[in-house]
Amino acid sequence: MLGGFHGVDVRYYELVFNKFRGDARMKKVLYGTTALLAVGLLSTQVSAGAVDGGSKLDVTLGGYGTFKIEYKSRESTKDDTVSYRNHNADFDSELSFKGTTTLDNGTSVGIEIQLETSATSVGADIIDENFIWVDGTLGKVYLGGRDAEELEVGSPGVYSGVGLLAGDKNSNEVGALGTTADIAGENNKVSYRAPKIGGLDIAVNYTPELVQNTTSNAIDNVAGATDSDLLVGLQWGGTMGGADVKLSLGYGNADAQDTTVDSDIKSNTRQRVGFEVSGFSNLTIGGFWLKRVDNAVTTTPAEDRIDRGFGVKWVSGDWTIGGGIATAKQDEINSTNVLLGSDEATRTDFGIIYALNSDMNLKVGYRQEKHDDDQNLATDEQNSKSFDVKLEWNVGTGLEFDVGFQNFQYTHHDGLSTSAAKSGNAGYVLTKVSF
Repeated sequence: MLGGFHGVDVRYYELVFNKFRGDARMKKVLYGTTALLAVGLLSTQVSAGAVDGGSKLDVTLGGYGTFKIEYKSRESTKDDTVSYRNHNADFDSELSFKGTTTLDNGTSVGIEIQLETSATSVGADIIDENFIWVDGTLGKVYLGGRDAEELEVGSPGVYSGVGLLAGDKNSNEVGALGTTADIAGENNKVSYRAPKIGGLDIAVNYTPELVQNTTSNAIDNVAGATDSDLLVGLQWGGTMGGADVKLSLGYGNADAQDTTVDSDIKSNTRQRVGFEVSGFSNLTIGGFWLKRVDNAVTTTPAEDRIDRGFGVKWVSGDWTIGGGIATAKQDEINSTNVLLGSDEATRTDFGIIYALNSDMNLKVGYRQEKHDDDQNLATDEQNSKSFDVKLEWNVGTGLEFDVGFQNFQYTHHDGLSTSAAKSGNAGYVLTKVSF
């Protein structure tokens, strides 16, 4: 179908654009359509070798679309005094273009571009991951917008959550519990994965600026800004006493640009240690320890934080059973850099997966999450319990059908000055088509 774009008269689209150029919403639609058309033409030309007669990339087109009907009897993160519609329809879709080739000397090269194509992406940054890579005898290099090569292990637990309803943490210092030393996300970076030496893997990631599409040299010495993020990951794998063992170490550092406006500003440094042990009695156990700095480079006082996690998973035939516990503790410091105390959070998970047949899984999960505020502020504390059931059915090649149900109990929500126990239910029906 992409080949059919070659016959399009671009003057027609120019007239349409001029007609609607005063309409901001139409501009966004046209921008998104133009980007999609351009990538489609490029993929067709590359596959035919028209871009460069000396290169022949094998290009593949993939993607998916999901439509989900959601129901929520009560939205726990919304103001309890406001009425909300209890159902909605959600659609999400993505296209991915991948091109690869192998040179005469054995070096492989490739490109990958992912487009967010759902309506909510039109007019925004519709490009998701987008990068090129080179893989040779000296290792593999990724260049562009892509998640870092972290090489982290230590989270083997099982939790089968629906995830439609979640606890309201408000201004609790811990916020979401963390598991990774990476803070750069999909921002433009250089990632290098060295050739494996024995059981040792090494990866180095460098992100010049923590924005995804950097098109010019950014202004330096900006208060509250960070840059030059370096993340190094190591992983070793081997056998010990008949068991398979994996160990990982991670170190990251992002520089603060301006340290003159607040003496408390310091670099955002992270250290992470993780392990996993498997290969005995169908068990896998693992855990991690992560130390980092929150608000490191802003004028808000920097606060030390430690995250920990431990999980276990057992697999036997059609059954997978597991669980885990994660904790986090973060200092709370006021505007004059006085330590007030530490906020804490604990999350406990339990999950069961049963394969009804080769195409259908039944999943059951339970999660309890608790946030404690060192000042005992009711608005910054919550205790939630979630019971979840999901049926995932792979109907056939390219078609998936899922049904989920969640019962959610919680003790905090906006609109009340004190904690009060409430309960809500949620569910969804999802259809996914992929190619």
